[in-house]
Amino acid sequence: MTTPLHLDALPGLITRLLTDALHPIPAPHPHHQALLQAKEAQTEIDRALRAILDGPTPTTQADIEAELNDVMGLLVDKLDTDRELRLLLGDDTCCAGAEPEHEEQTAVAEIAPATEDHAGVAPSVLDRCIVSACLSAFDDHGAPDALASSDLVAALRTMSGVTEEHWPLAELTQPRLAALLRPYKVSTRDLTLPDGRRRKSYQRAALEAALPDDCGC
Repeated sequence: MTTPLHLDALPGLITRLLTDALHPIPAPHPHHQALLQAKEAQTEIDRALRAILDGPTPTTQADIEAELNDVMGLLVDKLDTDRELRLLLGDDTCCAGAEPEHEEQTAVAEIAPATEDHAGVAPSVLDRCIVSACLSAFDDHGAPDALASSDLVAALRTMSGVTEEHWPLAELTQPRLAALLRPYKVSTRDLTLPDGRRRKSYQRAALEAALPDDCGC
């Protein structure tokens, strides 16, 4: 039998609930954030492989070769992501007494040091949102309506700096890109490109719609 709630207890209960609800949420630890994103990338790879296995069987030689290339690329990315996840899980430095913010700033500085092109500019300036970076890659390709995921990643890997406060652009993979764009509600679509290839591709319009209003990249 449920014990009735006395009315005189309501003010204290409401105060406690409001206090808990309004209590500031601490920023995520960089190591924990890296673990989460690595796991998301691993899940994205498994989802992409499953989509290929469950999809239609290719009928032409070109489609067979394209699917084989996609599978091989995903398997390589899976090995890299699995290794990264194991390293992160085996790293016990996340519980050390060092200040997380200082460690994160140091890591960014080591990943994206100032170059001659960015002389006198703080390394943190080289941190850009992934949507802005993708749009820059589209511009480098002549601003097409769509780019294959593999082509977009290849373009992003030529850029310096980091994205989303952690990931070096030069080390992006297709599953990692998909995981980073998921919070922006941007995903690939199976499209036939102007050169005749049918590929999982990103659309420029979707990226433009997802660009944050406060993006200063």
